[in-house]
Amino acid sequence: MKKNLIYALSFTLLSTTVIGQKDKEPAVELSKDFTYTLSTPYEVVDGRTKEYFGSNGEVLSAKFQGKKCILQKFEGGTLNEAKRKVYEDFPEGFVEEDIIELNDHYYVYYSVWDKANKKEQLYVREIDFKKCEFVDKGEKIITVDGKITGGFSVKVGWTGGISFGGIEKKFSFEKSYDNSKLLVSFRKVPEKKSDKESHDVIGLYAYDDKMTEISGQMVKMPYTEAKMNNVAYTIDSDGDIYILTEVFKVDQNRRFEKDGSPNFKIELMTINKGKTEATAVDVALPGKIINQIGFFEGPKGELYIAGYYANAKKSAGYNTDGMFYFTLGRDGSLSKSTDVEIPLAVMQQYLSERTQKKMEQKDEDGDDMSLTNMILRQLLVNEDGSVVFVGERHYSVTTTDSKGNRRTTYYYKNMLIAKLGKDGELAWMNQLPKSQSGGAPRGGMGYKYMASGNSHYVLFLDNARNISLALNEIPKNHSDGLGGYLTGFKVDDETGEIKRVSILDTRNAKGTALYQFETGRLVEINANQFALECYKKDKEDVMINIKIME
Repeated sequence: MKKNLIYALSFTLLSTTVIGQKDKEPAVELSKDFTYTLSTPYEVVDGRTKEYFGSNGEVLSAKFQGKKCILQKFEGGTLNEAKRKVYEDFPEGFVEEDIIELNDHYYVYYSVWDKANKKEQLYVREIDFKKCEFVDKGEKIITVDGKITGGFSVKVGWTGGISFGGIEKKFSFEKSYDNSKLLVSFRKVPEKKSDKESHDVIGLYAYDDKMTEISGQMVKMPYTEAKMNNVAYTIDSDGDIYILTEVFKVDQNRRFEKDGSPNFKIELMTINKGKTEATAVDVALPGKIINQIGFFEGPKGELYIAGYYANAKKSAGYNTDGMFYFTLGRDGSLSKSTDVEIPLAVMQQYLSERTQKKMEQKDEDGDDMSLTNMILRQLLVNEDGSVVFVGERHYSVTTTDSKGNRRTTYYYKNMLIAKLGKDGELAWMNQLPKSQSGGAPRGGMGYKYMASGNSHYVLFLDNARNISLALNEIPKNHSDGLGGYLTGFKVDDETGEIKRVSILDTRNAKGTALYQFETGRLVEINANQFALECYKKDKEDVMINIKIME
C-alpha cells in the first residue's frame, strides 16, 4: 500500500477546559503488534534545535547547542550511539534555519546577517549520514539586499510557524513529494509601513536535491498586505511553484462577517519555472465555505489541494461539516472538487449519551451539526486512486489573570480518519478518541502517522484510562509532561476497522523512566520500524527501537 503523506496548514481557533490526570489508572496490557528495546544510555545533549533522520535501520541526529552543532549516529539492532562529532566552526551570529533530507542528502541551512553590507545571507552545509560528519564548511546560496522578516508564512508541518526554540527563523522550506526539489521562500521588510499601501515582495528560490539552483526570483504580490494573507507554499517535481492565499474583500480586520459569511476568497497562484509573473485561479466550493486548506502531492507527482469546509451558516469559520480535495493540473487549473459530508453518527462518537441525543434532536429540527477546529494533517493517496484523510482537532486558548499575566494552553483532541474510493464515494469514516493539553506547542502532544502493510497507524501519548473507551464516553485528558502510554490505533485500509494498540509506558519502559517525550522525535528507520530518543535523567539519553510485528 503505497501512500503519500505531507502536512498541511490551519487557521482556526476555539476554547475548552483542561481535565487533570488524577484518578487511579487501570492496568494496561501492551500490544503484541509491537516490540521495543532500549539502547545503552549515553551522555545527554541539551540542544535548542533537534532533528532526527532514519535510514536502513540507523538514526542520524543533528542538534544545535549555543554555537555548537552536535552530530550523532546510532547503529545496530540496539541503536547504541556509535559516533558523535562536535562542530564549533559556524560563523558568528548564525541562526539555524532548518535541517532537511533530499533524496538521501542531508542539509543544514543557516542564515547570517552581514551588518556591514546590510545583506541577509542563507548558507547550506551537507552532512554525510554514514560518516556522521559535515562534507564541507558551508556554501552561501542566497544573498538578499536589506532585511527580511520572519513569520511571513506558516511552515507546512507541526511547528506552527517559523519561530522555534526562541530563535526567529527568516526562511521557509518546502520539499516536493519525491524529495527531488526544494523551495526556499522569504519576505522582504516592506518599504511602506502601512499595510493598506504596501505590497509584499516574496523571494522564491528553487533547488534540486544537490542544491543546484533551478530558479530564483523576487515576486511582488498582486494585492496589498491588508488585502491578502499567504497561507501555503509548495513546489512540484518540475520546479513549478504554487501559493495558496486568502484575498480579503475588506482589509484583514476580520475573516468572517457577523452572519458567518467569509470576508475572503481563496486563490491559487502558479509561478512556472523561470517565470516572474503569477497566474491565479479561485478555489471555491459552491454553497460551502473553505475554512482549512493545504497542499498535498500524490505518488505520481500529481498535486492535490485539500482541507475541510463548513456549510454556509453562522460561525462557519469554526465549524467542520465535511472534507474536500481538488487535483491540480500543470497549467494551474483545478479539477472538479470531490467532497463528502461528515455523517451525524461520526460526529456523535465519543460524546456522552445526553449530548448525542441533543445532537439528534437538533438534526431532526434542521439545525446543522458540526465538528469544530479540525486540521487536515495528511492526505494519503493509494495506488488505486483512493484517498485517505487523517485530521485532528487542534486549537489554543490564551487567558489573562487579574494581574495581567497571559497564559496560552494548546489542545490536541480527537482525530478524524476517512477513506474515499477512487470514484469519490465515502468508503468509511471514524473519529479516533484523544484529548491532550499543554502549555507549549506540540511537545509530547499530537500524533505520529505510519503505514505498514494494509494498515494505518496513528500513535500518540495518552492517559491510561482511555484504553477501553466506549463510543458514548468522552476521553480523559492527558496533560503534557506527566508521562503516559505511547499508544494509538491501527486502522485497516480496506474496512476502516479500528484496533487500539499500546506500545510502552513512559514511566516504566523495561524498568527505565522516560522523560522529555516529544512526538516530533519519532522517526521511521525502516518500513516497519521507528525510533525515539528520550531523556532518562542522570544527564543521560536513551534511544528506543520500536518494531511493528507484521
